[in-house]
Amino acid sequence: MGLIRFIPVTQIHDPLTLSIGLSGGSGTGKTYTALLMARGIAETVTGKAGAPIGYVDTENRRALHYKAAFPEMMHFDFTALDEMGDLVGFGPERWIEVIDAAEEAKLPVLILDSFSHAWEGVGGVLDLHATTLERLTGGKSELADKRSQLAWAEVKPRYRRLIDRIVRAKCNIIICTRAKPVMQSGFGANAKNARKTKTRRDDVPWDPASDGDLMFEMTTMVILDPSAPGCPVHRIKVADQFKALLDPRQPMGTETGRKMAEWARGQGNAQEQKAALDEARDEARKGRAAMRSWWQANPQKAAIAKTILAELQDMAEAADADAKAADDDPFADVPKADPDEPSDSMTPEQRAEYEAAIAALSGAAA
Repeated sequence: MGLIRFIPVTQIHDPLTLSIGLSGGSGTGKTYTALLMARGIAETVTGKAGAPIGYVDTENRRALHYKAAFPEMMHFDFTALDEMGDLVGFGPERWIEVIDAAEEAKLPVLILDSFSHAWEGVGGVLDLHATTLERLTGGKSELADKRSQLAWAEVKPRYRRLIDRIVRAKCNIIICTRAKPVMQSGFGANAKNARKTKTRRDDVPWDPASDGDLMFEMTTMVILDPSAPGCPVHRIKVADQFKALLDPRQPMGTETGRKMAEWARGQGNAQEQKAALDEARDEARKGRAAMRSWWQANPQKAAIAKTILAELQDMAEAADADAKAADDDPFADVPKADPDEPSDSMTPEQRAEYEAAIAALSGAAA
């Protein structure tokens, strides 16, 4: 017990590290956006222009298309083959080795592109599950459903160790993953995802080639869309500190990385932006009239609050509805029942008995 020590936060000055997830289909600008953001992070962390950017390339050296624009890139060609040319795949342990090497090289930022190979590539998690299931069933397909969970029990801990290594990395990491379109039901504004999962939102028509463990362990996770390359159109996990910075209408770039790195170092105004959003929510809970007055009186804060405009509108509308319900008298229009009158729900026989009883009582009283 003597080894456990709680430290006052005022004595902790080590910068935090960022883990940023960028997902998207082909043509959404993942690679170029990741390089721009990495430049901003690296220069902020080191205080030097042209600081090195580590790049792990599983895409047949695709990142080298940008080597003229990013001469500071430190490239690693990560293939499914080892130095001897033998097929080894993209298993979790190999990715851990890559992160270890990046830390040893003291790289300020590391890009993993495409990390989808760790999930669905040769030797990736899905491949490992399939081969493990084959071994457990002896090739008997009728046993696959019964032993699938056993196969996952062998594979998932290996992948979980990789995710934990990413979260605890001493260098900043940007992870790029592919995303596939999700089958939709309905059309236009009424379109929704046809099949729900625990990590899939109705309003996001893309499915990252990864699992929920990765998506929700990131500092920030966004999905890019072909309609607006480089823009965080779908903000899957974005804290209030970054909502003004990660505007779905604006492409991410060097300044995005720089400001996120400043936040990680305890600098910048991200906390002030979060306070502005909290203040806007407090006003929205009072209804539309209060929200409108606050919006007009605080133009600078309103500019920040635009990033959660739909949320504020819903909150204000709900507040007005609650207020109206509270003002209504739930008993005002309900007529009081006369205990001496027969119920309309009586059958003819019951009514006849009731009338006979009333007549008998009347005669007795006379």
